[in-house]
Amino acid sequence: MKKKRKMSKKKKRIIIISLVIVFIIALIVLGTIKRINDTPNSLEDINDIREMIEYLECKYISHGDSDEDGYIWDIHLEFKYSPYEGNQSKKDFYDLAIRTIANYLGYSDFRLIDESRDLIIKVNCESGTIYEVFINDLEESEYFNKLMSEVNLEQNSNLKEIDVTVNQELSVLKNNNWNLRNISFGNKTSTFQGYDIYFENGYRVKETNHTLFNIVFTTKYTNPVINDIKAGDSLETVKQKLGDDYEEDGSLVEYMTKDMYICFTETEISIYPRITYDYTTFEKLVKKYNDEKDFVNFMLELTDIWPDYATYDYDSGFSDIWYPLKGIRITNSSDNMDGIQVYQEYSGDLKNNREDLYQVYYKTNQSLILEYEKQRNVDKFAGFMPDDNQSQVIKEVANMDEQNRKNNISFISFDENIPDSELSKDIVATSSYWYDDYNYIYSIYGKGIYVYNVKDLTTKTIVEGNNEYYNVTNFDFNTKILTYDDKNIKIEI
Repeated sequence: MKKKRKMSKKKKRIIIISLVIVFIIALIVLGTIKRINDTPNSLEDINDIREMIEYLECKYISHGDSDEDGYIWDIHLEFKYSPYEGNQSKKDFYDLAIRTIANYLGYSDFRLIDESRDLIIKVNCESGTIYEVFINDLEESEYFNKLMSEVNLEQNSNLKEIDVTVNQELSVLKNNNWNLRNISFGNKTSTFQGYDIYFENGYRVKETNHTLFNIVFTTKYTNPVINDIKAGDSLETVKQKLGDDYEEDGSLVEYMTKDMYICFTETEISIYPRITYDYTTFEKLVKKYNDEKDFVNFMLELTDIWPDYATYDYDSGFSDIWYPLKGIRITNSSDNMDGIQVYQEYSGDLKNNREDLYQVYYKTNQSLILEYEKQRNVDKFAGFMPDDNQSQVIKEVANMDEQNRKNNISFISFDENIPDSELSKDIVATSSYWYDDYNYIYSIYGKGIYVYNVKDLTTKTIVEGNNEYYNVTNFDFNTKILTYDDKNIKIEI
């Protein structure tokens, strides 16, 4: 009979340690499963603040009465993300977390404190809504815009100067320092959104204070524009011939020379002069705004020293002004506090000194010229899907006022034989209809009813006078019967 061997002490220790490890792992797994099972699946399942924080996938630390006067709650946590992470802003995540917690707390004032990220977020509520949020004592949009400014300043643009040859028109403009006095472009066909259209010549021109802002060469211009590149050459051809020092956004490509910015699409070549500006007065004004924070006065003074803006949209609660050649865009409203945006075209001291001023944000790795080109083309790029009672070759673009009247009415042509055009800026149309593909009917309250022909760019009067309202209520596209002021008239063109 064999004797049983005794287990060595060393082996016993190994087995015991292994059992302890297995036990600990089991506890961890069970705890994890429990936490997963305990995590609420929806807002309706939440029973306390801890569950609310974990529902947002953040780490709960503690909560209690606020240490700061004016706030009810202090919630200590670790957010799932830093404000900027993975090469992108996490503002949307923070907004969602703040809204969700505010709703759960019944819109009482509270603070969110993440010591691991040195963040204190103060949320002020009133009448069942959030009315202001501060992150580290900066208004939330200011905080995130400043954060993106720092990131942008560290990144470089792809644009580098290239050498090109230009056509005769551009050579003349360059030699004239882009001044348009005594420069003839031929017979103007129409105007469209601030541009003079020279349709048969194949270009459209926009100026500010007699200085060229932008000249666009279309496929009707059949000569080379840049080197041997013509309007209509493919973007791949452009890149092969001009190289890799470009910015690209969708179907837009931008290059830069010592004298100009050149933007290409599949159908156009768009040229902007590259001008050296003196920013001294502007920078003094920005510093004054930093001290006084009077936006209305700032804009009045800005448009006085810089009347050469490309576009300026504003009303009582909104302002958006563009200076693409100077690299400055300013946007302010109750919803959008993008403030004074400094782009790569800017060559003043603000960018070089990286001055931290109120509502000044740096986008120095981005092109405002390219952004403007996107805006210039946005209506045409947006697509065209007319119904049966609209023109099949012309796209109407207009603004609507509070009384549902149209103004700034313009026409984008998808027929290569018809130029883009627009109605007079002072026309406010109370109603409008397409008669056919080329004739556009519109009425002006108390004045008359008219037809604009987009082919020959002429306007015909249907009926006019001061003794009627000209309130059009219907137009039958098939019978061509128009009803206004309880009258029916047949329109024949």
